[in-house]
Amino acid sequence: MVPGDATAWVTVPFTAAMLALCCATGEPTGDAEAKPPAELRASVDRPTATTGDLITYTVEVERDPEVEVALDDPGADIAGFRIVDLGRAPVETLASGRLLERRWYELRADLVGSYVLPVLTATYSEPSGPGGDLEAGKISVEVESVLPDDRSEATDIRDIKPLRRIDTVASWLLWTGLAVAVAALGLAAWWWWRRRRPDGVAAGAPPIPPHDLAIRELERLRRTDFSDLRELRRYYFAVSSVVRTYVEGRFGLNATDLTTEEILGRLGGLVRLEPSQARRLERFLVATDRVKFAAHLPVSGEIERTWEQALGFVTATRPREDPEAGESAAPTAADTGKAA
Repeated sequence: MVPGDATAWVTVPFTAAMLALCCATGEPTGDAEAKPPAELRASVDRPTATTGDLITYTVEVERDPEVEVALDDPGADIAGFRIVDLGRAPVETLASGRLLERRWYELRADLVGSYVLPVLTATYSEPSGPGGDLEAGKISVEVESVLPDDRSEATDIRDIKPLRRIDTVASWLLWTGLAVAVAALGLAAWWWWRRRRPDGVAAGAPPIPPHDLAIRELERLRRTDFSDLRELRRYYFAVSSVVRTYVEGRFGLNATDLTTEEILGRLGGLVRLEPSQARRLERFLVATDRVKFAAHLPVSGEIERTWEQALGFVTATRPREDPEAGESAAPTAADTGKAA
């Protein structure tokens, strides 16, 4: 620098000011720290709610296009909440070129208290690396009561009304009229039933066998729009109900009123149900319960396999005519293999 040259003295402060401006505005001065191949985030739309409110629990995965992420299903671990609905948004491409996947769960808490949604985990793999684990932290949710803290301040509580005399004659006439009306309705219902079912037997065509009803319903359910997540969940509830209703009509077990564990515990007492058929029913009930209560999202192959399991069980266990015995009998093991 030449003494007396004012240009050099201006350049040094200007360069320092530019460096300070870059730091203040967040502009990188060197190689910026690269983002990880995949990121996992979880959030709720409201940390505080009242009993009966819906809470939306959102899970997001941001990843590079070549990275694959396997997300653990949080449905079974959301203790204290009921999952009333769930869904998945289409994969979104961000401006940076990364992909964003989003899932959501609508939760409802029926009891007041403090809840902690558990740590959400996932694993990712990439072609050029060993992959790794992802983790989203715990989320606290406070569920409050809709009742006021001080019940004495409630304004909708009224004093009891004064006592009044009851007219016993009018009351007696009222109850007598009600009794006559009920008796008349009962007599009309009995007369209608006798016309339709004289001597306890249907006057028209014989009732439809349980297996025919089940096969008709299964054929109807196969036309479900499986691209709609809500229709998919309704389908799994419906196909499970069809098989349970068939078991109730075919074997006399009230399967529609029992849980899966209760049904499996009573299958051994059904003499017309072979052990292999009982195992087939167990696999079907467990598979449908995963979607109904654990928020499992089945792929197309699982949906088709569930339908085939239901149809195969009904076909394998339906009664067949035994010419020698003259009555219906359960299919043999050979028949079961053909039906499967």
